[in-house]
Amino acid sequence: MQNRRNSLQTGMQRHAWHKLNRPRDRMRGWLESSDWYTLYIPPEEMTFRSFRQVRRWEEIAAALLKKYADRFYKYKRDAWERQHLEYRELSPDDPNFIEEYRVLLEQSRTDIVTRLEELSEMIGSGALQDFECAHLNAYFFGQHLYQPLLHLKNTAIQISPVTLNAGERDFVLDLREFHDQETGFFEGKELYLLRNMSRGRGIGFFEAGNFHPDFILWLLADQRQYVSFVDPKGIRNLEGPNDPKIRFHETIKEIESRLGDPVVILNSFIISNTLLRQVSWWNDGMTKAQFEDRNVVFQQEDKTTYIRTILQKTLTGESAVATA
Repeated sequence: MQNRRNSLQTGMQRHAWHKLNRPRDRMRGWLESSDWYTLYIPPEEMTFRSFRQVRRWEEIAAALLKKYADRFYKYKRDAWERQHLEYRELSPDDPNFIEEYRVLLEQSRTDIVTRLEELSEMIGSGALQDFECAHLNAYFFGQHLYQPLLHLKNTAIQISPVTLNAGERDFVLDLREFHDQETGFFEGKELYLLRNMSRGRGIGFFEAGNFHPDFILWLLADQRQYVSFVDPKGIRNLEGPNDPKIRFHETIKEIESRLGDPVVILNSFIISNTLLRQVSWWNDGMTKAQFEDRNVVFQQEDKTTYIRTILQKTLTGESAVATA
């Protein structure tokens, strides 16, 4: 398994697991004990017919050992981090704040340069209104902690940090619309939003498989801070209702309990841009209410109501429908 060992070592180096070492002679025992994995493969693939299959078995063994190392590392890191969790005030130098976007484009595209200069002048003058050109959109939402948020419509240009994808853009616009129209809901409350950066800069949770939710949402009400981690995403390829990203709505409450500050309430929500009918077969059949019990809402089917559902559950732990 020389090539597979090299692959495993390379993977460990890429993840900076330099201090994670396991005895080679114990690996066979792990693979022979199937109480920690289930291998879905046609039986004939595990019957020796030629040495070509050995290479396939090596690939399977390496993949399993990588997953084992990944889970083991995250378990140990989580155990260490649990002892050092604390609340901190958001500071102006937080890595989630963006001071500038960097745009890469062909030198000949002077038309795009002109439009970007117009956008820069708008921002400088304080004329914060949505901006559109052939290649990108800039959105201004006063409750977001920096302006603007960008959505790239095609690949003619490249922008860093990464711009909003379609699901993230729709969430921001739907939240903005709800905030602007439902003034009665926000009486005596304050709403703030911040896009969470990806690995290395943003807030991540090893408890949920190194999960980095796309947004952090603050709702200040009744002298409490309700902090919700919100992630618009497709859920078709997740591991069902027990996927760590979905179960994070329970994990975050465990973190809240450990931190023990009664004025800070933590929540987590998944905004599914996958249609309900494409995942309703989970657990031999799940209703929309059962998904909402797990803080999963559907962006397309419930476009006019899912924002209210999130905010209502943030405050009460119950859905908007249940409290109507």
